[in-house]
Amino acid sequence: MATTVQPAFEAAQAPTSPDTPVPYTVTAAGVRAVAAPSAEPGHRLVPVLVGRSTEPGTVAYVPCPPWCVKHATDRVTDHVTSLVDVSHDGASAVLNLAADQVASVPTEVYLSWWPSADADNPAARACLAVDVDREIAVYSRTGALAVADQIAAFAENVRRLAETLPDDSPAAGLAPSAVTA
Repeated sequence: MATTVQPAFEAAQAPTSPDTPVPYTVTAAGVRAVAAPSAEPGHRLVPVLVGRSTEPGTVAYVPCPPWCVKHATDRVTDHVTSLVDVSHDGASAVLNLAADQVASVPTEVYLSWWPSADADNPAARACLAVDVDREIAVYSRTGALAVADQIAAFAENVRRLAETLPDDSPAAGLAPSAVTA
């Protein structure tokens, strides 16, 4: 038998302030849990543990987009202090241009969504996050497509320049040690 402690609300709604308690129920086993809200079509509900690390926390259910790998299971995989801290991340694609360098700086792109971000922030909706050396820029669909076009044009220029280099294959008469990957 569950005892309702506060009026039920959808966990996807952000509290009005960080001090607003998260509504929950207490199950027969004594575990606090927020009633699961309904999810939009195409989303699934995932559990998130909400509360300070010094407290047992409350399990809340938040809508999660199908591309999110951060909440890939039905188990609690995210512990946040407040519901406004919940975010979703997709699988990343990484480009490491300096694989043979000690201080390699990868470029990483992935889908991201911070449901509680300010409305004028592109991250308030699903967006493309581009992370270069821990500096993250986010782009809406239009911006992300423009970035993709710029990367494709850049790749064409790299290929054009590379094709002007002398042939370094072993068949061209160079020693195998001079060939690098």
